[in-house]
Amino acid sequence: MMATQVSGGDRAVLSDLEGLVRETYTLWDEEWVGFSWRNYTYDHVQRVRALGRTIGAEEGADDHVLNFAGLLHDITKAYDGEIITDAQGNRVLDENGFWQNETLVPARENVVTEVYDRLALAGQLHNVSGARMADWLLSERGYAADFRDAVGAAIEAHLMADDSATVEGRSLYDADTIDANIGLPAFYRNIQIGMRRQDVTFAGRGESFPEWLRANLAEHLHEYLTDRVATWIDGKRRDFIPKMTTATGRRVAEERIARLSQILAELHRELDDLETALMHGGTAIVRYFMENRSNPALSEQLELLAEQWLRTHPPAVGTAPGAASFLVALRDEVEGRV
Repeated sequence: MMATQVSGGDRAVLSDLEGLVRETYTLWDEEWVGFSWRNYTYDHVQRVRALGRTIGAEEGADDHVLNFAGLLHDITKAYDGEIITDAQGNRVLDENGFWQNETLVPARENVVTEVYDRLALAGQLHNVSGARMADWLLSERGYAADFRDAVGAAIEAHLMADDSATVEGRSLYDADTIDANIGLPAFYRNIQIGMRRQDVTFAGRGESFPEWLRANLAEHLHEYLTDRVATWIDGKRRDFIPKMTTATGRRVAEERIARLSQILAELHRELDDLETALMHGGTAIVRYFMENRSNPALSEQLELLAEQWLRTHPPAVGTAPGAASFLVALRDEVEGRV
């Protein structure tokens, strides 16, 4: 398919669909399900959309297709409830090796939930149900069958892209895998997941993790930044870079791991003078993320932090990643730049 330009009409439709996607995720009241929280998914969708288009531009993909597929690829993701386990506590897998999830019913309704029920999509993987939902939404807005098919094929491939996947599907798969697992947005997600586990563990003992963290921040930062993150990065390098399906995706993944490793090394050095680091260093940003985690939205937090650091103390060229430089690198990755 030849690349096509986004028209004024397309922009209006995309804006409408952005509002619908955002609204859809608010129909569930659960703050945490599995490894994601309610405000995570919309930000993730927009990051994947941006990065998928960046990867696709270098791979010769149709940007028109990727723009819509990126926006709609997780349109039914909120139906994925907790992972199903067997009597022994093992996660139940389907025939493709994916974890099976309970179907999580929304507390409220909109057109997406109505169509989901009408098309009997419950029980399907969200890449499959999402492709069908995207087809319905685009059909209602007058898009031709060949375009809808291309968007649907990309959405279906975003969980598992084999050699038969389109270049749009492989670009979207690589972007989706990178965002969740590799680089600074994934580091942010790792912080939030780790904090959530601690909240649950402490609450199970009748204790408050926020209170413990305030009293033991230095200890926790040392343990997290010197031990856990390095192990996490090594695991992501080993497990996910080989899964990249495009040359550009592999390069982006390698560059993001290298950037994160460099920033982690600087965070290690900051620990030698933690008091200063918590005022001006990248460690101050890590602390902020650790302490502000009630259903956080990274896009909103970046705006607040940019107001505090970037507009008043812009980083000098070539400086080490203090707070401002950390935020610049994070914002670049959030916006899909490589």
